[in-house]
Amino acid sequence: MDDLRNPAVAIAFSGWNDAGNAASDLLRHLMDAYPGTDLGLIDDERYWDFQQTRPMLHREADGPWIEWPAIRMRVVHHPERDIITVLGPEPNLLWRTFSLELVKALRQVDPEIVLFLGAMLSDTPHTRPLPVGVYSTDPSVGEKFAMEANDYTGPTGMIGVATQLLLHERIPSASLWVSVPHYVSTPPNPKAQEALLTELETVLRVSLDHAEIPEEAAKWSLAVDQLSQQDPDIAEYIGQLEEARDAEEVEGATGDTIAAELEKFLRRQGDDPQPPAGS
Repeated sequence: MDDLRNPAVAIAFSGWNDAGNAASDLLRHLMDAYPGTDLGLIDDERYWDFQQTRPMLHREADGPWIEWPAIRMRVVHHPERDIITVLGPEPNLLWRTFSLELVKALRQVDPEIVLFLGAMLSDTPHTRPLPVGVYSTDPSVGEKFAMEANDYTGPTGMIGVATQLLLHERIPSASLWVSVPHYVSTPPNPKAQEALLTELETVLRVSLDHAEIPEEAAKWSLAVDQLSQQDPDIAEYIGQLEEARDAEEVEGATGDTIAAELEKFLRRQGDDPQPPAGS
């Protein structure tokens, strides 16, 4: 596609990689906020176990219909550049075959960078800014965008598999991970969306439409405050998390903490086949 303007790709897979649906909901927000053009689907039924990733039954005025799992690709026409959104459930099967099909499609748009958006459950308090870690396995990308190197080894998900293939194909890529409080993992999580959106603006060097996300994030925080105050044990636990987070910020260790949380999160994937609550 030759008519794209300095294209970048933003990818979110729902499931293990997306606690609270923060990354997926953010991409849906961008798709609603700007005009766009559909590029197509990756919908080979071999990629999904329908007992794990269920089709959805919808009912509308003209009758019921089935929405099957699929990866949807769309060009979001931002005033300053085009953003290709790639959104859908993480495949359950044939990861290598799926990754090859995905990378083949991405190669057609010749992106400046491919960004994987994710959200992980962690020991972070909802009363503090939710930290976002930005990582790349490509040294040239890390240097250009001032990102941390990703030297993780161990169990991985689709993001890790696709990242390695992109590196082999010399397509620049990176991942953005927001930390979501594990005690409020049920979607939606507008505060996590806002944190990812702000970091995405920094990496893409554009201003993005926040719409009602900041207002919804404030309402979400207030609701969690009210719920936690009803249980002294939870309130005490959150206070301990606040003390730990404040100490990390004083010591300047927040970035290392996010990296350690991400490593623990990915290793848990190898131990537990079930997705986290709310994902």
